[in-house]
Amino acid sequence: MTVAFPRARAVRSALSAGAVLLAATSCSGSSDAALTSAQAKQKTDQYFSETFLAFPKPISPVVDRDGEEKCFKKGAPSEPDGRVKAVTYRFLRDIPADHHDTIFDAFRGHLVVAGFRVTDSRPGVIVLTNPDNGFKASISDGDNWPATLKVGFESPCVSPDGAKTATG
Repeated sequence: MTVAFPRARAVRSALSAGAVLLAATSCSGSSDAALTSAQAKQKTDQYFSETFLAFPKPISPVVDRDGEEKCFKKGAPSEPDGRVKAVTYRFLRDIPADHHDTIFDAFRGHLVVAGFRVTDSRPGVIVLTNPDNGFKASISDGDNWPATLKVGFESPCVSPDGAKTATG
């Protein structure tokens, strides 16, 4: 598979325009707003879709994890607390290793403009968190798959029905 990458200036221009559009049109959220698990899942999907538009093409995402995961009580990591977090994870396959930096830069640049802040950045991994709503975004190298990247979005823990619950 051939991966086409526009010139760096065109990438920065398109990234800036797309990120400004995302910032202007994205739903805003607050960590105080109670979301249902379905709303949280919709938001992780939306974040992925909007971020995917910022990547140079052609790239085809492949589902890794999609749905929800249990949240656990503080101090009892094996005891679910009744809440869940929505997750949207995708593999980006057939990305030559020498183009990973371009994808990482597009990911970080797009999400920073959208209000996320970098919370972890090391070789092969970037994690960002949206301080307004607690959603997290990550991109990482595919470990044993050198031509694969993994992109993911996670919601904060929410009650399935949107009710505020104790986090015990």
